[in-house]
Amino acid sequence: MNSNVPPVRFTPQGLQIPTETEVLNGVLADFNDAFGGGLNLNLETPQGQLASSLAAVIADKNNLIAELVNQIHPEYAEGVMQDAIAQIYFLQRKPATDSVVVCEFIGLPGTQIPQGFIVQDEAGNQWALQQEIGIPISGKVSGTLIAAGQIEAPAHSVNIIYQALVGLDRVDNPHPAVPGRAEESRAEFAERRRRSVAINAHGTPQAVYANVFALDGVRDVYVIDNPKGQSVQAGATNYTLKPHSIYVAAVGGDDTAVAEAVLRYAGSGCDFNGNTEITVYDHNYNNPKPAYQVAFMRPNELPVHFRIKIERGAFVGAETAIKQAVIATFKGRIGANLYAIGYVAPVVKAVPQVHVLDVEIGLSAGSMGNSVTVGIDQTPVVRAENIEVVSV
Repeated sequence: MNSNVPPVRFTPQGLQIPTETEVLNGVLADFNDAFGGGLNLNLETPQGQLASSLAAVIADKNNLIAELVNQIHPEYAEGVMQDAIAQIYFLQRKPATDSVVVCEFIGLPGTQIPQGFIVQDEAGNQWALQQEIGIPISGKVSGTLIAAGQIEAPAHSVNIIYQALVGLDRVDNPHPAVPGRAEESRAEFAERRRRSVAINAHGTPQAVYANVFALDGVRDVYVIDNPKGQSVQAGATNYTLKPHSIYVAAVGGDDTAVAEAVLRYAGSGCDFNGNTEITVYDHNYNNPKPAYQVAFMRPNELPVHFRIKIERGAFVGAETAIKQAVIATFKGRIGANLYAIGYVAPVVKAVPQVHVLDVEIGLSAGSMGNSVTVGIDQTPVVRAENIEVVSV
């Protein structure tokens, strides 16, 4: 049976689908043929309405076919299709991670603190102890607590015992929490895949980057090498790279796993840079196994400040909404340039009733501008207390 509806065609230039007008005209022509000709094709008639509905269904299915075909292209793929393409490079999407904080528990020696024990921070967020710990004779023990989501907790803010425990006097976090992160987005995963095409190679910075970034828990990586016979300086902080060396900075992940990946993929005979040194053994030999001192960088946190100017008279809660939008949008990377303009749209979307006048970024409240540059030995972070909302 023939139809006047134009078909979907696969051509060397790609998928070709008819327009909705062409589909509708084809359906109307089929209706006219089915009724022997002379049919009133006015869209306001019952047959016209039926033809319009059928044409809409066909056009919708054509669009679904086009979407499926586009999913084969790495630049447009998303969801499980993007995951499947990444499997070609042995890559997996980074899952969401919890926020982590280390607290000191002070109290009576011998007191057992159960797994799941809740400590609350000053903002009202609840942190759960990962595993049971006991207070030793010194009267103080450290424990790791987690909270779901991307939560900021400054030093000495996780200190509220949610439910009293006999023998436990107080709790405090001497250092800020490490915020969690959302699941790796489509854009982030696509960018990492693009930079990881060398994951099966050896001896190049690109191979080191891809394999270190693929490790569990690693959230950011920066790799650069110095092939010259003398030291060179790199990045905004002028970090000094040794002669004939490779520099690897990593946020997150296990120290030993990072060092092993660096040694395996960096190539032979190069030196290393960084503030973290791990002894890596060659397990291809029996004892005594060859040992290598592998150094890499655990970058220092670089607090980033924002100043958002809004028109006076904003609704109650606008400041909180703006701060949450900035924190949720913030995707600072090691050695990257951060631009204030990238936060305008998220802020406007978060408070559409408010007139946003200006967005500035800087490394201190007294030095604000349109952009900041992060050093290769720094990882940018943003906290609510460093976001200033000004009504003018």
